[in-house]
Amino acid sequence: MITPHKYLNLDLSLLNLGGVILTILSKDNAVKHDELLEKVILVRGGSAKDVFIPTLSFLYLMGKIEYQKDIDTIELVK
Repeated sequence: MITPHKYLNLDLSLLNLGGVILTILSKDNAVKHDELLEKVILVRGGSAKDVFIPTLSFLYLMGKIEYQKDIDTIELVK
């Protein structure tokens, strides 16, 4: 999903969706998982749902977000 090809929709790429998620989290700092998914779908459409979990995994591996299991919240790491 990171490497481009001629059929890739750039609006739904992993890096672009990661930017959308980081923008949302920079405004709210902590958002519930379901609310974040709804906000991403509002911005990029229903097809973004397929790329949402891999994007969260990518951001977590990069150390940009943390997941709080007990309150089901995704937080921006500063």
